[in-house]
Amino acid sequence: MEMHTLYTKSFLLPLFFLLLTSLISHSKACNAIDKEALLQFKNKITSDPSQLLNSWTLSSDCCKGWNGVKCDSTTGRVVSLTLSGTVDDGINLPFDTYLSGTLSPYLGNLTNLKILSLIGLMQLNGPIPVEFDKLTKLEKLYLNDNKLSGDLPSEIGSLISLLELGLSGNNFSGRIPSSIGNLKLLTSLDLKKNNLIGGVPESIGNLKNLGFLDLSGNKIGGKIPESIGGLKKLNTLDIMQNKIEGNVPVSIGGLSSLTFLRLSDNLLSGVLPSEIGNLKNLKNLNLQNNMFNGNLPASIGNLSSLRELFLGNNHFSGKIPATFGNLMDLQNVDFSGNRLRGRIPKSMAKMSKSYFLGNRRLCGLPLPPCKPF
Repeated sequence: MEMHTLYTKSFLLPLFFLLLTSLISHSKACNAIDKEALLQFKNKITSDPSQLLNSWTLSSDCCKGWNGVKCDSTTGRVVSLTLSGTVDDGINLPFDTYLSGTLSPYLGNLTNLKILSLIGLMQLNGPIPVEFDKLTKLEKLYLNDNKLSGDLPSEIGSLISLLELGLSGNNFSGRIPSSIGNLKLLTSLDLKKNNLIGGVPESIGNLKNLGFLDLSGNKIGGKIPESIGGLKKLNTLDIMQNKIEGNVPVSIGGLSSLTFLRLSDNLLSGVLPSEIGNLKNLKNLNLQNNMFNGNLPASIGNLSSLRELFLGNNHFSGKIPATFGNLMDLQNVDFSGNRLRGRIPKSMAKMSKSYFLGNRRLCGLPLPPCKPF
C-alpha cells in the first residue's frame, strides 16, 4: 500500500507542475490598447525619483512585472492599477516616494479596469480627465492626497459600477455634480479637504447603498437636503467645517444606521428636531460651533449608544432635559458657550465616566474634573 501511494504521488506531482507551467505559459499577454494607455500615463509623469515606473518598458509585457499593474489572465486586460505614495525597499520599512505629473486621458482606454488607486503620490496635479467616463467597470477609484484640481466632471456619473470613491486631500473646486446621484451602487464617498463650493445636491438621496459620506473641510454652502433622510445604510455623515446653513431637516431621523454625525463648524441654525432621537445607533453627535437655538430636545435621551455629545458654542437655552440621564455610555460632553440655565439633572449623576465642560449658568452635582479636548 505504501509503495502504491508513493508511486501515485511521484506520478501526480510532476503532472501538477506540468499543468501549472502550461497555465502560466498560456496566460494572455497584455492587451495592446491597455499597454499603450499605461505608457501614455507614464509619459505624463514628469518626475519619478524613486523609479516607481522603471519596470514599465515598451519591450516588456505589462501583465508580467509592471509595478502596480494587474491583469485578467484569460483576457490580458488590465483590471487594477494601484500605485501608493510609499514603496517597500525589501529590507527595512517602507519609504516615501512620489510622482509628479498629470493624469493622462488615455487612462480612459483601460475599459476593463476595476481598481484605480493613486493614493498619496502627493504631486499629481491638474484635472480628472473627462475620458474617465469610459471606465464603466470601475469599482474603486482612489485619488486621495494629491494636488489634483479643477471641477469634479459631471462625467463622473457615468461610472455606474463604482462602489468606493475617494478624492480627499486635493484642490478640487466647483460644485458637487448632481450626476453623483447616478452612482447607485456607491457605498463610500470621501470628498473631504478640498475647495468645493455650492450645495449638497438633492440627488445625494439616490445613493441608497451609501454607508460613508465625508464632505468635511470644504466651502460647501446651502442647506442639508431633505433627501438625505433616505440613506438608510449610512453609518457616517461628516459635513463639519463648511458653510452649511439653515435648519437640520426632520428627515434626518430616517438615518437609522447612523453611528457618527458631525455637523460642527457650520452656519446651521434653528431648533434641533426631536427626530434626532430616532438615531438609536448614534455614538458621536457633534453640533458645536453653529447657531442652533431653542431647547435641547428631550429625545436625545433615547440615544442609548451615545458616547460623545458636543453641543458647545451655540445658542441653546432652557434646561438640560432629565432624559439625558439615560445616556449611560457617555464619556465626553460639552455644553459650554450656550444659554443653558438651571441645575444639571440628578439623573446625570449615574454617569460616573462622563466629563463636562463648564457653563456659568449651570450648577448642581459634584462631577469629575473636566477633561481637556
